Amino acid sequence: MSTYETDLAAAKRSRTAWGCTCGADNPATYDACHDCGRPSWTCAACGTVNPSARSNCNECDGTMPAELLGDREEGFEMAYEEWIATQVGPRVVGGRYSHGDAASTYEVLAIERGPRPLGVWPVWDITVRFEQDGRETTHCTGWDARRDTVVAQPPADDDKGEWRYTADVVTVDQDGRVLLIQRRWEPFTGCWALPGGHLDPGEDSRVAAARELGEETGVPVDASDLVLIGTYNAPGRDPRGKYSTDAYLALVPAGTVAVADDDAANVRWVELSAALEDGHLAFDHADILRAAGRMLTAGEGSC
Repeated sequence: MSTYETDLAAAKRSRTAWGCTCGADNPATYDACHDCGRPSWTCAACGTVNPSARSNCNECDGTMPAELLGDREEGFEMAYEEWIATQVGPRVVGGRYSHGDAASTYEVLAIERGPRPLGVWPVWDITVRFEQDGRETTHCTGWDARRDTVVAQPPADDDKGEWRYTADVVTVDQDGRVLLIQRRWEPFTGCWALPGGHLDPGEDSRVAAARELGEETGVPVDASDLVLIGTYNAPGRDPRGKYSTDAYLALVPAGTVAVADDDAANVRWVELSAALEDGHLAFDHADILRAAGRMLTAGEGSC
């Protein structure tokens, strides 16, 4: 029996288990759901553990403290990065990890934002390959430091030098069209790509994404309105070396005008399906567009 099952059995005997909105039961000592990774909060009045989706206590109807809610108007921005850490943990593409059970060692193949509505804390789809039988699967289990362990991380450096960091933006208008730029410089000169570029020293990737979108297309967006799609750092994604990009989704009004500038030789609005069928997108931007498409079309997802 795993540690989780043992803890849960003990919690149920003492009637201290709490139920997540995804349907899973958890020991009172777990501050995030074992199955979907959603955080919990403990009522200061009666000590009952509640899932984060509830703003009132299950037992005494006490209200969740304001500092746990974050600023709703800002999309839970202050808690958002912490939430990502509980979901992804130390996992990166190419790393090897274990759930703590026999034959549970796996390699991470991809990390993408899972199917949750915009404005809701996301889970993260972790695509893995299990070492025992080669089985590949995509799951949304958050990182649990009490159970999960790092087996091996990818080398920090290789013969191509240090990591470089960029930010890209999938800009979608209310007509469902996505904004692409035509690259002016190598690599992929003349190919269509997402607006984006390098982070300036000390710059946050979300701020860099908004800045690059404005510089290359003239489309203004507020950095706080951008929604993270995922982090892409697979080996070979950029012929210049080791590049990691944070990709963001920006929603803009219909009729938004874009004008090519800076590193963009041209710009165009195109249907998302047509952009994917083009077959000449730079880097791994087709993968990013597919992930954005899943975000836009998914309903209330479940793990």
